[in-house]
Amino acid sequence: MLRNQPDRRLKEYLAEGNVSRALYGSTMRSPHAATKTDEALKDRMRAFAGDAERVELLARARSFKSSWIELAEALSAVFDNKSWKRWGFETFENYVKNELQLTPATAGKLLGSFRFLRTSAPKIIERAKQPDRQATVPSMRSVNFVARAAERGAADSSTMKAIRKAAFEEGAEPPSLSKRFGSVAFPVSKAEQAARLRRQLIGAARRLANLIADTDSPVPHKIASSVEASLGELLEALGD
Repeated sequence: MLRNQPDRRLKEYLAEGNVSRALYGSTMRSPHAATKTDEALKDRMRAFAGDAERVELLARARSFKSSWIELAEALSAVFDNKSWKRWGFETFENYVKNELQLTPATAGKLLGSFRFLRTSAPKIIERAKQPDRQATVPSMRSVNFVARAAERGAADSSTMKAIRKAAFEEGAEPPSLSKRFGSVAFPVSKAEQAARLRRQLIGAARRLANLIADTDSPVPHKIASSVEASLGELLEALGD
């Protein structure tokens, strides 16, 4: 796949019409290393070699895992300018799905996370553009965690500062962020806890009832009948 090339170099290749350099960077990769999705994206880059903006989006989609911020930035411009209409797509969702091989949900997360960085942490975007960056660039999932915590508004300013530091400077991923800050950033009310427990009890009761009712169940008939009756009472009491 594409290396994490500086944005300037990619644009130079496209301006020169040098799709091969845009496809492979400075080092040609073995065709056996490419996935079907990668090959499909490369084919489309070749097919639309005359449209620099379109090829650039395809190139960034190929390097998505290593440079999601670059893809998100370009995708944001395409969304705002409605460039997909010029390329023959009826909707933005059709464009990202059929051309970039991204689900609309993933594209939405890319846009949301990038817009959050653009308004709340623009230095992260600049950091991601450095060709030989040493500092941590957070993953999209980590940025999404911080954005959701900020939107929820449950954490105080000092906690939000700690969350930002963990995600943006230490490179903490959502599992670690949730363990450290989840209960504060996303507190669960007693009513929500009760509702969750009720759903869990109903699910457990149904599963147990199905197991006991199985013809191969080793539970004696008398005991099975008694347990089934009790489970029925439990489900009724839980309002199921």
